[in-house]
Amino acid sequence: MANNYYEATGALVLDRVTPVIQALFGAFALDENHPGNGQAYIAQIAETTNPQWPDVLDGLEDLATQLGIPMPDDEGLSIPPLLELLAVHFGADEDEELANLIERHSFENTADLDALFLIATRFDDGHHLTAIQFEGCWYCSKPRLFEFGGNGCYLSREVRVISSSSQALQLGDQLRKAILAADIEEASALIALEAINLLASVSDEPFRMNLRRRVAERLAQTPTISVT
Repeated sequence: MANNYYEATGALVLDRVTPVIQALFGAFALDENHPGNGQAYIAQIAETTNPQWPDVLDGLEDLATQLGIPMPDDEGLSIPPLLELLAVHFGADEDEELANLIERHSFENTADLDALFLIATRFDDGHHLTAIQFEGCWYCSKPRLFEFGGNGCYLSREVRVISSSSQALQLGDQLRKAILAADIEEASALIALEAINLLASVSDEPFRMNLRRRVAERLAQTPTISVT
């Protein structure tokens, strides 16, 4: 019998660890002293540190208590109404992105960094979180084919980039087939899609459109450089 695991480490880029950061990321083995210099360590470790949304709920309840926010006499309080109470406290009750998250997110199973980052940036109690850097790997207890790999993500208000080793394998295979078939349309579409997805990670729309035009200009001007 083989077991599969996923583990990852990363850093919060911020001014300091505050009660909000502790509430949201405490379950990620948060270490405010490492590596330092504006970064705080976080991790997801198989069988020991696997942050779930119920863990975040516990942290948010503690945060609300610290802030003196009146809590309803309901032992079954879930994350959405609790976030709404905290949003009022932090003046984020009219934030559209936060409202959309509260309405649509299931808040079940593993706590995702995308959602936590959005919540943290709306509940800024002096932490000034600017980015999350997270890099992980999945592996098998037996050397089975294609059951090892890695991924990484960079999350910020300005740009969101996520990639994985599986994507590289898939793209390489698709591109090779297009080249062998002399299918210039398919090959160019694959490369264009990669560029489009990367451009889509830029949140500022006017800048993104200008960037797209400039990239097109550079592609038209710059000769192909061999990759070694």
